[in-house]
Amino acid sequence: MTAPLETTPETSTSSRSFWKRSALAIGGVILFHAFFDIPGFFYENRGWDIPGDPVEKAAYDYAHSLKLPDSVPQEAPYFPFWWARIVALIPGAPSVDEAYFRHLCEYEAGDYVFKRVEDVEGVFQLRPREAIYGMPIDYDRYRMEEPTGVGAGDTNTRGWKAAESLVQPPIGVYEFLEQPSYEHEGAVVRYVRGRNDHPPDRYRNGVDAYNKEYGLRDIPFVVVREEHRQRRARYGFTWRGIKRANDRRYSIGAGEQLIVDLDTNEVLAVKRAFKISGKVKDTKSGIWWGNALWCKGKEWEYRYLVREVLKPVPDLNQRFFREFVTTDKYKPVSKEPKK
Repeated sequence: MTAPLETTPETSTSSRSFWKRSALAIGGVILFHAFFDIPGFFYENRGWDIPGDPVEKAAYDYAHSLKLPDSVPQEAPYFPFWWARIVALIPGAPSVDEAYFRHLCEYEAGDYVFKRVEDVEGVFQLRPREAIYGMPIDYDRYRMEEPTGVGAGDTNTRGWKAAESLVQPPIGVYEFLEQPSYEHEGAVVRYVRGRNDHPPDRYRNGVDAYNKEYGLRDIPFVVVREEHRQRRARYGFTWRGIKRANDRRYSIGAGEQLIVDLDTNEVLAVKRAFKISGKVKDTKSGIWWGNALWCKGKEWEYRYLVREVLKPVPDLNQRFFREFVTTDKYKPVSKEPKK
């Protein structure tokens, strides 16, 4: 029979010393992971690009000068990053990025409507975007001011595309859309309903449209570009980026879309949105804002909020269809066959 091993004071002390050192090492790693978080040393802390063009800079400054009513949450409650980093060490637990994103979505994201306006003929698009989906800035963690408005379904860009969404029937519901002129300072470009014998290339074959009374029809593109000295619209919409603690570090972009009374600068409604990226394998940064995830059920689509707050003149498209069917007013002079 083998005699049991004896535990000497030396082995007992050695064992306790080993577990003590292990506990201190593990505790040190956790504390380091939780608290030692210096911007500029472990991660960059850069701001977004500010426009240099005078027209864009003026629109940027105006958007960031707008004041929201006190009823809008100014910022989500305190988020314990230190605790989220410790929890993230547990297998299967959400990462800090995901936990912080859910926190922002729960407490801040959504539509806040303060006032609706009836019988609006046209609207002013104060900050038309460049088409930046898939461009280098779309993959940059810091440079883009407002990532949530870039991506699938977004048509808040310069030129004809926004006019198609807001003026061209049957999707468009306004008589006109205005944008700042980038050629003549202080002037506006107005896209208004009217006969266009030389539409942009993509609209030469007209637009497929469905109307309950007249069925499926092929209607011409009926938006004309004009330039004027002064705006006609009283109401407009704009956007701006907003910052939250460590948001870009954790692959989160934040922004607001605002509906404004341009005569009084009163904010009639605001949509606050967040997006999360950071796991794209095909980009060096891991970022692709145009393909990032919105807060679930609170996606960004600017035109729906515009229509909800700035209610268009009733039956505008119904009247258009009646006039289109009974007259030749909107029919183009010549039309190429569909390819």
